[in-house]
This record gives sequence, C-alpha cells and structure tokens, in this order.
Amino acid sequence: MGGFEWEHSGQRKLPGKNPGAYAVYVDDRDKVWLSDFGANALVRFDPVKEAFEVFPLPSSGANVRQLLGRVGEVWGAESGVDKLVVIRTP
Repeated sequence: MGGFEWEHSGQRKLPGKNPGAYAVYVDDRDKVWLSDFGANALVRFDPVKEAFEVFPLPSSGANVRQLLGRVGEVWGAESGVDKLVVIRTP
C-alpha cells in the first residue's frame, strides 16, 4: 500500500480576536490568501516575511467560501450576501 511523507514546516497563528479561516488560495507570487469569517475579511500571508495583511470586506456577513484568482487579482464569492469581491494586487 502506497503512502506519503508529510513534512511539518510550521504553523502560524492567524491575526485577530476570533479568526475563522475557511477558503485558501496561493497566488502567482506565492502569497497565501484566506477568507476569515471571524474578521469578515480576506487575509494575505507572505511566507518570506512571515507577515499577515488583512483586507476588510465591504459587505457585513460576506462569508467568502471560495477564493480563486489570476495574475494580479484574487476573487472571492461572498456567499452570505450573494456578491463577488475582487482584490487587485500590484
């Protein structure tokens, strides 16, 4: 029976008082994006700098459950309010 080896490379505590991570996406520059229900925000993690940046969402209760993107853009589906949100990155 085949298997795989998992290498634990560390964990990072999410910012905020009550984080609730849901969707995860890695962009073209290897930045890690996630939706945070607790902060009603999208969060970007830079693994080189080991730093988080929080992008508050414009709609209360957005509940982004899916993140996708293309070069220079990260898109989220705000399932709580039936909207799309985009963050354009330089």
